Amino acid sequence: MVDKQHVIEREFDGVFEFRLNRPEKLNAITPAMFEALGDAVARFAANPDLRVMLISSTGPYFTSGLQVTADISPAEGSSTLEGRAWYRNTYHRLFDEIEAVEKPIVAAHQGHCFGGGLELSLSCDFRLAARSATYRLPEIDIGALPGSGGVSRLTRVAGPHWARWLVMAGESVTADEAVNMGFVHRVHEDAEFAAAAEAFCRKLARQPYEMLGLAKLSIELAKDLDRAQGRNVERIANSMLFTGAEHKRMVQAFLDKQAQKRQQRNNDQGG
Repeated sequence: MVDKQHVIEREFDGVFEFRLNRPEKLNAITPAMFEALGDAVARFAANPDLRVMLISSTGPYFTSGLQVTADISPAEGSSTLEGRAWYRNTYHRLFDEIEAVEKPIVAAHQGHCFGGGLELSLSCDFRLAARSATYRLPEIDIGALPGSGGVSRLTRVAGPHWARWLVMAGESVTADEAVNMGFVHRVHEDAEFAAAAEAFCRKLARQPYEMLGLAKLSIELAKDLDRAQGRNVERIANSMLFTGAEHKRMVQAFLDKQAQKRQQRNNDQGG
């Protein structure tokens, strides 16, 4: 069942916000909340009027992670094959879908961003933090690995050096440390954080729609290629953009603006 009680959705200026709304439980994410997020991601992907998705939360914490219950992992006695299938069909699938959407998705953290909340965020394109944000992968406390991107995505984003710090040592890091590690883009003071996150999303929503989608795909491809092949990806992507209506419209708008400036200078000089 999709949980609408513990999530809030709203739209503004081309931005679709999905907010975790379970502050009395530190926004611990239940299976129903994950299902609600999956439903929201699908609707966001299918709606061309929605340009950016913002994943945020109510209260002083982003999320303490997945709600720990007896059925949080595969049934006792099940095979390792069944266990891998369980992960693949739950968290892996949703995080892969978030990563694959050809639109920007932003995660905005304040307070604790732990466990599955950090793994969710690593699948997003941008991560913004309030000064109060702290990050930890506590799966070590229950004898498990962060198996939905906490190893694989964190290693790709921050490198094996810091992945060991979070995954093996179970250390927590501050927002400023997360910026230095490379998995948070920018830190804002708590008092201005919500407004700053919304302003960033509004800016993204004004960016060229087709360009953003191809930029996301190109970056994902280029990170696994050598420099020469990465340039080929750039050429292929730009060849598609150059023939599109969006690019032609924006070039014409730029030329018109330049012509207006020249005309204004001529008028000023003539006056």
